[in-house]
Amino acid sequence: MFLTGLVLTLTACGGGSDSSPEVPTDPTPTPVTNSAPTGEVSITGGTMVGNTLSADVSLADANGLGTFSYQWRRLSGGVHNDIDNATSDSYQLTESDIDFTLSVSVSYTDGDGFAESVDSNESEIITATPDSNSAGKPNILLIIADDQGVDASAQYSYSNDLPLTPNLTALANQGLIFDNAWATPACTTTRATIITGQHGINSGVDFVPAVMDSSALTLQKHIKSLDSDYQTAVIGKWHLGGANPDLDHPTDSGADYYAGTITGTIDDYYDWQLTEMGATSQRGDYHTTGITDLAVDWLAEQNSQERPWFLWMAYVAPHSPFHLPPSELHERDDLTGTASDIQNNRRDYYLASIEAMDSEIGRLLASLPDNERENTLIIYIGDNGTPAGVIDTEVFSTAHSKNTLYEGGIRVPMFVSGLTVERQNEREDALINSTDIFATVSQFIGGNNTQINDSYSFYHLFSNGEEALRTYNYSEFTRDNTSGWSVRNQEYKLLSVDSQSQALYQVNNDINEEQDLSGDNALSTVLNELNQEANRVRGIQNTPIDITNAILTNRSGSCTDYIEQYQSTVLDVNNSAVFNGDIKISLVGDKCHFDTNNIPNHDFNDGDESFPHHVAEQDAQLEITASPTHASTTTGLSLALNNAVMLNGVKVDLLAAACFGVGNEKTGCGDLDQPWRFDPMHEANEFRVDSHNAHSQNDGAYHYHGKPNALFDDSDDSAPSPVVGFAADGYPIYGSYFDDGSNIRKALSSYQLISGERPSTTGNPGGTYDGSFRDDYEYIQGSGDLDECNGMTIDGVYGYFITDGFPYVLACFKGTPDPSFNK
Repeated sequence: MFLTGLVLTLTACGGGSDSSPEVPTDPTPTPVTNSAPTGEVSITGGTMVGNTLSADVSLADANGLGTFSYQWRRLSGGVHNDIDNATSDSYQLTESDIDFTLSVSVSYTDGDGFAESVDSNESEIITATPDSNSAGKPNILLIIADDQGVDASAQYSYSNDLPLTPNLTALANQGLIFDNAWATPACTTTRATIITGQHGINSGVDFVPAVMDSSALTLQKHIKSLDSDYQTAVIGKWHLGGANPDLDHPTDSGADYYAGTITGTIDDYYDWQLTEMGATSQRGDYHTTGITDLAVDWLAEQNSQERPWFLWMAYVAPHSPFHLPPSELHERDDLTGTASDIQNNRRDYYLASIEAMDSEIGRLLASLPDNERENTLIIYIGDNGTPAGVIDTEVFSTAHSKNTLYEGGIRVPMFVSGLTVERQNEREDALINSTDIFATVSQFIGGNNTQINDSYSFYHLFSNGEEALRTYNYSEFTRDNTSGWSVRNQEYKLLSVDSQSQALYQVNNDINEEQDLSGDNALSTVLNELNQEANRVRGIQNTPIDITNAILTNRSGSCTDYIEQYQSTVLDVNNSAVFNGDIKISLVGDKCHFDTNNIPNHDFNDGDESFPHHVAEQDAQLEITASPTHASTTTGLSLALNNAVMLNGVKVDLLAAACFGVGNEKTGCGDLDQPWRFDPMHEANEFRVDSHNAHSQNDGAYHYHGKPNALFDDSDDSAPSPVVGFAADGYPIYGSYFDDGSNIRKALSSYQLISGERPSTTGNPGGTYDGSFRDDYEYIQGSGDLDECNGMTIDGVYGYFITDGFPYVLACFKGTPDPSFNK
């Protein structure tokens, strides 16, 4: 749903007075008259959570325009309420906006010093998902073409010999085309990457005709685990059950409905076997038309019952046998259909099959009611490159075709169109893998993980040109007892066969891979980089990533984007002892697991006095939800609970068991209700922390007691700070800096020292509120950037921020802490 036809009300602020007739002899200057701005402020963008609204400013001012400031607002009870930190020219909708209308106020100081303000009118009501089916949930249509490479797609300009596909062209023009999409070299292996989100080395499907384990977590199963209302169907080619497939293999693998060709291909497009829900029958209609009929009928049933759906629509076309489609479905009137004509003009018949598929895709889409069509995301992809016998040799050599790891075998046509695709008639050069459809569909229907298995979501690219999550692309294949893999970055591609022969290509400029650069010593670093990435994907463990004294850069708030093993080599300064840090982050189910020995990635114990207890390696297993949500009430910090884990594996434990008047005032205060708990960060309290505000517990566990001076540059205000850890409730912890819409600056806590003197009666310490105790501080809402837990939401993601002063990291939990953080 998009905003159109907004009528705007303009309001102007500022002073001014009427001028009097000028008297030549009067030296008094003529007063400046303020002119109200003319024009409008409009809002563009979708009105569903996750969409981005943008302010479109078309203003003029006789006094001269100034620098614009923006404030996004929600209308509640007839009152416009400013949205915290929503002060840029765009705003990404969050769940907090649901059921409200939004507007934006644009203000500036004009050239004569008058303050001006212009308001847009209200947006439409913000919704979680479009209001179409009864559940208000979006549909997904995945269309897979069989054996269509980029040299046979009208969406790419590589070839001068292309099919006429008006329906696909219209869809692509209304959507986003991907220029660097990779699949695998063959149909079975690509279908397995899509349905499992895994590369073949992890799914076991790396050759044809491999059998996918029906117990695997498939995309259909995953969708229903997120929302059981969804109905799923696979219609058309299956080819995931091996050479002699079990007829129930598709439904055993999670599809609610299956109908189509369960094997790899057909012998005759006009005489073929249909498998439908485990039963077979013989069909005499044109295959492309027949499976489209099945899809039309299934969709009509779902829509009549107002159920959200996911349709996996897998055409056999344009796979061989090459043939003459029905005349009304293509534009190649010169084809006769005789055996000799087919043999002599195979590419023409191949392209005619694509044109026929396009016609039937048009009929399939036309069968959808308008509201369902508008409520549907469409993903189109080819499953591998063009076969050697019909490839355009002006683009790719026949040796670089289907069944090879060259670009002609794995670079495939792909685009998205429809619901939530705000970028229309645009191209995207991000690296996209067929595995990525899994995480993208998951996020589209409400999942929170941006990485699942080997799949990286590209959902965010639908609405903006931000950096993609994937920095490398990978493909692999085994055929005729020969195994190979290929990996690329944005510029270079490494191709390896049987781990013996390797070739390096500058693939962004050499799509036919004619010049092998592997012998160029100047590119040895690139060669090593790509080999390391391949080893990571393939599970070949060389050395974990070294993060010794690392400054992080990743700002993703999802713990799944940090899955890796890390190590460091550091020094216990006062004891001259070397330690090796070790942390492994993995995803198990819906939780991120942190296996850590609790040794930091930086030198430690460097204070004037050594820690009272020697640091010792730990064996800690912590886990956090990968999809954190706010609890109904906040949870306070507790001595019985570690607060967070940093990305170097060190725990955060902000509270000390030390209170005024209890024991030696250093330990023994386990009662959380006991007042006047000492703040370990107050220098006069002498808690013997090092330069990273950490020390060791009795068991030798190193932990941060305050602001962790690690993993981000505290002096760098050139960019917002990265994520440096995760709280026990799963929310990310950012460094200090954020973009407030006009400046990059440190986030300010809303806690302040209480003014005056503490009580001095029995049981109270007296003296000035100077920060010695946690009770010396009070939360004053709105006095800083952060909420009562020391967090805020930016671009739809809630997170805690490290602050120079109290409470340093977090003061409470917005979500529910995981029990694994219990001490």
